Amino acid sequence: MTRLIWADRSYEAGVDRGVYYTPGGTGVAWNGLTDVNESPSEVDQLSSHIDGVRVYRRPRGEAFGGSIEAFTAPDELFEDIFSQRRRRNFGMSYRVMTDDSYQIHLVYNILLSVPNVTYTQEKEEADPFSWDFTTRPLPIPGMKNSAHLVIDAQTAWPGALSAIEAVIYGDDSMDASLPSPMQVADIFEINSILRITDNGDGTWTATGPDEAIQMLDSTTFQINWPSAEYIDTDTYTIRSW
Repeated sequence: MTRLIWADRSYEAGVDRGVYYTPGGTGVAWNGLTDVNESPSEVDQLSSHIDGVRVYRRPRGEAFGGSIEAFTAPDELFEDIFSQRRRRNFGMSYRVMTDDSYQIHLVYNILLSVPNVTYTQEKEEADPFSWDFTTRPLPIPGMKNSAHLVIDAQTAWPGALSAIEAVIYGDDSMDASLPSPMQVADIFEINSILRITDNGDGTWTATGPDEAIQMLDSTTFQINWPSAEYIDTDTYTIRSW
């Protein structure tokens, strides 16, 4: 079990840390990935929060689609997808750098078109492959179905971000794989700062930093945290995402 390694790049444009996830679930580094052009029809965005902080967003409305450009692609992509008589869906992830941080995009159920390739004699530079793609949305707990999640590293909690990257890129204990939207939610839930545990006997336990849970006296407490919505003196609503 090892973490994925990407070849050194001699160009600066586009995205990086592309990963192709085979239909069997294993992730393969996608060297040569240069651009993922998202569908321009998806202007409306829906944000998701954990502990009151936005951790990812997803488009709502029309199905996610666009185009992918790459100078090379994993051998597994051609073997698993283009060599098959019936085209198969697959997943991928890629990273986009921002001014201050980066975002990790997770895309599910991708269906590629036949690649567009131009052959020109005695041309010094090769044209990249180009594929149009569509997706089939998956259920997302508490939200509308989608095939596209975006994790914002600037606002996601470090523990949750590290746990997500260990899954999608692999580590010493597991191969790279694409977590389902429910698994993504579970990872953020496990790594949330403020956690409420139902003890199963009519009681519950709140766990969090001192600034989130304050004891007003020996028997009275107060929760002050963005994900906790105060209802009345005895009632809160706690949202994990």
